Order: sequence, then structure tokens, then C-alpha cells
Amino acid sequence: MSKSTRREFMLQSATTAAGLGLILNGNWITFPSTPLPKPSSPNDRVDLGFIGFGIRGNILLEAAKETGQANLVEVCDCYLGHLERAKERTDGKIATNFAQYKKLLDRNDIDAVVIATPDHWHLPIVLDALSAGKDVYIEKPMTHTIEDGPKIIEAARRTNRIVQVGSQWVSCDQHKKAREIVASGKLGKVTKVTASYNRNSCTGSWNYPIPLDLQEGVNFNWTEWIGPAPKVPYNPERVFRYRKYWDYSGGISTDLFVHLITSIHFILGAQMPKSVVASGGILFRNDGREVPDTLDALFDYGTFCVNMASTFNSASTAGQGIQLLGTDGSLSILLGGAMTELAEYKAEGYGYSIDSWPKAMQDAFMNQGNHRQESQGTGMRPEPQNIAFDDKPDATVLHLANFFDSIRKRQSGYETAEVGHHAAAAGHMVNLSYRTGKRITWDSVSSTAREG
Repeated sequence: MSKSTRREFMLQSATTAAGLGLILNGNWITFPSTPLPKPSSPNDRVDLGFIGFGIRGNILLEAAKETGQANLVEVCDCYLGHLERAKERTDGKIATNFAQYKKLLDRNDIDAVVIATPDHWHLPIVLDALSAGKDVYIEKPMTHTIEDGPKIIEAARRTNRIVQVGSQWVSCDQHKKAREIVASGKLGKVTKVTASYNRNSCTGSWNYPIPLDLQEGVNFNWTEWIGPAPKVPYNPERVFRYRKYWDYSGGISTDLFVHLITSIHFILGAQMPKSVVASGGILFRNDGREVPDTLDALFDYGTFCVNMASTFNSASTAGQGIQLLGTDGSLSILLGGAMTELAEYKAEGYGYSIDSWPKAMQDAFMNQGNHRQESQGTGMRPEPQNIAFDDKPDATVLHLANFFDSIRKRQSGYETAEVGHHAAAAGHMVNLSYRTGKRITWDSVSSTAREG
């Protein structure tokens, strides 16, 4: 099941159950979706180019169309089949560029670019785009290594260009409401977060189908695709299933964990963990991958801790998403759009604790101070507050609309290069811990990680 299909299914299931009164205990509230701005006139739209038109690039082009805020000018990719699909998506109107992204950047009629290439190409293309005077929407993770982040941040500042990272959940109403709830103090002090994102399918494990017509040197340019990565013989498996290989991706941590990390940073106003410890392995998907199919990580943020997990071998467990545990309440932010808030019910277990005492001593203790009242708890057990959100417009559409608005106003949105660097760096810390077997700490002065 694809990401978008999965999210739609989970939200539909939650809202349908709510509408039919099938949710046990608690009330349901459905928030209407944030409307998109009205379509701009052609002259007010952002002239947009696309570099990389695989699975995500295809989705981003459709999302850009839906915003009504962009003119789709040109798309560049290393596979001619992707370019043909871009033509189909635009009724033949978009220009195509076969494996020469610098020529796209040379165009004066392109204001901004959407970069949706494999991770190993992010740094050079972003730097080239900024140097060419283009604003940049870069798919998450922003970087392939921690060291890439400061280079992009410096280039964005030097060129005075907008950089927005594409971890789109932060633009959805669910996350904005979650951030509002935390800021209100209703949860008390959040001291622990649990987060999970699981899958159990071949495609969900990045074994995507390989095009039937693929021919290196005919309709595919392997040399351009491999680019700055280590040179290896042509292998279509590495192209269309690139997330399985360290040369082009960071696997689970920089694909799925970075989404969760970005959300946690946004909702809790956090920046970076102090340290990370991780473990995992290839426990089932013995398909030639180098990255783990199961991964667990513990993050220490100083004021709260995060327990994050993912497996590609089981997806039936309930409650995937993010759970914020506070001293006065909890908030469950489910993948798919639903959210549940529950106030804490506090009662002291004095009866259990003092039952071994003589009866007279028990009575004397219970009559001291507020012991008897404390043992009775804080009134009625609270009902969960269940909140559903419309899934249209999709978070990607909202995120791109925010990007286009930032370009017109020349004001950055939330997910700047700094934010993207920190989210990706936390993910890279997970991989460093997994691969070295050591605790990894963050050095805020040098903006990098080290063992220790």
C-alpha cells in the first residue's frame, strides 16, 4: 500500500467509525480542512522546474498543479519514461530535459525548482540551484550526510534564496493543532515520546518495480544518475530501489524517521537531541539490501526522551504515529490524520501500599493531610477527545502552497534549511549509532555529531 493510499485509508477508517458511532468511550470532533488560496493568474504564479521525476517527483508535480500557484515549465530526469509520464500529466505542455539538470537551471524563465532525486544528489543540485538564483524545494531528507547541512545553510544565506524541505506533515492541520495543544499546557510537561512507522510489503520495503523497457544508454543515463556516488557497474536495482543502499540513502532513518523527527521538532519546539543510541538489523528482507529492515532508536533531548521504531516486517499493530506523554495528559497523533487527547487520571495507590500495616496505623495515615482524597483520585475518569481532520487538501499540496507563498513574500516558512539540517542530522545520528554500535552525541558548536 502506498504512503498516500495508506494515509487515506487510515483517515477514512477513523472518520467512518466516528460517523457511525463505533468509537467506544469519548467524543469525536472533525475539523474542516484549511482551504487553499485561490488560483493565481498566470503572471502571478511561480515558474517551476522539476529535477527528478520518480515516485515522489510525480506526486509533487500533481500537487503543484493542485495549488493553482505555479506554472510548470520543465522537468529533468535520467529515464525517458519518467519524462513521457510528465508530458502525459501536463497534456504535453511541459518541456522535458534528459539528464542535463544544469541546462534547466540556466533558464531565466524558471524561478524555483523542486528537487526529488535520490539523496546522494541533493547537495550538489541544491548548491547549483542556489548559485543559479533559484528558490529550492528539496525533498526530505535534505542531506545524505551530516556535513552537507551547513553547506546548504550557508549557500541559502549567501544567495538570499528560499529553501524549503519537503517533510510535508508540518503543513497539515493535524500537526498545527497538536502544536497548539502542547503550547496551551494541557498536557503538562511532556517528558516522553514514542513514535513508530511500520510496513509489511515488498514495495513498502522499497522493492519498487523496475520499468520493463529500461535500457542503459538508450532511454536511461546511468553515468548521470550515479553522479557523485561511488562508481559501480550499471545495476537497475540500485536505481529504482536506491533506498536499500548506503551509497544513495540512509534507509529507514532518513526516509521514515526523518518524517517523525521533523514532526516532533515542530510540535514540541525542539531542535536537536543531545544523544542517540540505535540498534536493528536485516531480520527478514534478505534481498540484497544493505540498510536494516528493523530499526529502534532512543533520543535524549534533555527535557524529554523519544523511543522511535520501525520494521518492514509487520504493520498490523494499532496506533502507528507519535504519542506525547505529559504529566497532565497524553496526545496520540496517528498516521493518517486522526488524533486522540486524553487527560491524566491520578490516584495514589495507598490501599495497595499500606495494606500490610496494622489497621489502626492505616487509618491514622489515611487521616493525615490529603491522603484519603488523593487515594480517591481526581474525580471521574476523563473521556478521550478524538479529533479527525479532512485529508484534502493533501499535506503535500499545503506544503507546496506554503513554499510558493514564501517565494512571493520573500519570507521563509517553517521548514528552512536549518530545520531540514537538524531533522536529517538526527536521522544520520541513528545510522551512525547503528553502524558503529556506539552512542552518538551532538556538538551544537560545530553542528555535527561524534561518538561518546
